[in-house]
Amino acid sequence: LLGINEEEVYSSPDEVKVVVKNQYLSYTGRIHGLMSVLDLSCNNLCGMIPLEVGDLTHLQSLNLSHNGLIGSIPSTLSNLKAVEGLDFSFNNLSGRIPNELDELHFLEIFNVSYNSLTGRTPEVEQFGAFDET
Repeated sequence: LLGINEEEVYSSPDEVKVVVKNQYLSYTGRIHGLMSVLDLSCNNLCGMIPLEVGDLTHLQSLNLSHNGLIGSIPSTLSNLKAVEGLDFSFNNLSGRIPNELDELHFLEIFNVSYNSLTGRTPEVEQFGAFDET
């Protein structure tokens, strides 16, 4: 996707600037304890979701919506044990939703609409409460 691995992100001494709720925030140094949201929506990203995204284990929210992503949802995302929200809507993803995602016990938002995914969402754990639309 971006060719960035977790070690590069977590050891980067560069400054990170973000806007959250109309507040401009700036962080320097090692940000791994602070980085809990990755929003790459509406960035014209293309290709497959890299398996390494599953290595970003501190994430609580991952938004890759409104891009040109293809392929399947990687089962390595089951490593995101703290994740509360996954949004892959409005891409060109295909295949089945991995059963391994039933291990994401904190997941509250799971949006895969407007893709070409087949099958059903796993009916175990918290997935049993989701609508199948």
